[in-house]
Amino acid sequence: MLTSLLFCFGLICWSGSAHAESTAELKAQLKAMQEQMQTMQSTMQAMQDRINELEGQPGAAAQGAEGAAPSVWTKYHMRLYGKVKIDANYDTAQFARYNDFVGAVAAGSDHKNDSTNFNPRDTRFGFEASHAFGNWVTKGRFEIDFYGDNNGDNLIPRMRLGYIDLNNVKSGTDIRVGQDWIPVATLNPSTVDFGILTAAGNLWWRVPQITVRQKVGVLEFTGSLMKHRRTDTANEDRMPWMLARVALNGGFLGEGNMFAIGGGYRHADYNTNSSENTDRWLIAGEAKYGIGPFLMKGELWTGQGLGKNFLRYDLDMAEDGSPASAYGGWFDITYHMNPKMSFTAGYGFDNPDNDDIDTFNDRRFTRNEQYFLNAWYTITKPLKVGVEWIHIETERHQEVNTGNRYTASMMYMF
Repeated sequence: MLTSLLFCFGLICWSGSAHAESTAELKAQLKAMQEQMQTMQSTMQAMQDRINELEGQPGAAAQGAEGAAPSVWTKYHMRLYGKVKIDANYDTAQFARYNDFVGAVAAGSDHKNDSTNFNPRDTRFGFEASHAFGNWVTKGRFEIDFYGDNNGDNLIPRMRLGYIDLNNVKSGTDIRVGQDWIPVATLNPSTVDFGILTAAGNLWWRVPQITVRQKVGVLEFTGSLMKHRRTDTANEDRMPWMLARVALNGGFLGEGNMFAIGGGYRHADYNTNSSENTDRWLIAGEAKYGIGPFLMKGELWTGQGLGKNFLRYDLDMAEDGSPASAYGGWFDITYHMNPKMSFTAGYGFDNPDNDDIDTFNDRRFTRNEQYFLNAWYTITKPLKVGVEWIHIETERHQEVNTGNRYTASMMYMF
């Protein structure tokens, strides 16, 4: 079959070359003919490999030279991705603990100090490998950046993601084991700042988990066990968060739109050598809706004892040892003026119960709010620049501290 096709193809190309008027034209036609023949050979070999795969035989590419072990690049589907991002910040106040991204304004009168910062830490790298067998597609993925330290899950270079995923394409079942984004309150605001409204209404983090998702038409049901990595064997923090979520994707909302309700429960304590566990719970709603050039999204939540698993450090417990109550949320709207230019405005707030918060530190407050405006412009497909203004107001009973962050950013994505 291959010989016949190549013979016919050669006759056609030779016939066309008979009209050539110069040696240069003949050489150009010969080169084109060789390239087309190579393409045909590659296509036919791929077809034969697929036939062999279906028949349970190894393909020629997978066998390697002289029966050598198959190359990992031919055995699996692989993807490398990442970005290089540089932020230049001017801050009109000191911000709590995080420095390179904003949370709350620092406590006390010394918060008024202004400063500048050149920050490349949001540069990241990711890798995926996947393989299909039967109705299942398995995937391994990891992703790193340069935030964090050597505590908790923040090993330097910090592992952002690291999980194994098993997806059944026939039944719509997905099983994910490893470190991934929290499986409830899954949306994030479109900020230039890495903090994505940290301590200002956005519940987020990347936490080790076992999560099962089941699609039924336009509905998706999620169940998960989630818990931070242990850092001290004296810690009696035993029970994981038990989380559930149901989402409507598309349907009467329209393609690309989503509405979901999720929640969780945990009976646990973070202390060492103590068994005084407390009930912790969460209810969260999230929605995304696009119309024309506008995209709107947001979340609302309420709960008790919501702490480090949701990036609300020092805000989970009241002074008497009981779980602290709180509610919060965020909303933003993005206008895509054209394929190169977009603008976003947003707001978020975190509001703990004042009666539960009596003592303060830089991350402990009775209310925290952030307002932001930003714009991105794409210079070329992988390269874009952005600017952003964030205004932060942090209340600690009668004391209200404010600050602003102005950012210019350049990002190259691959």
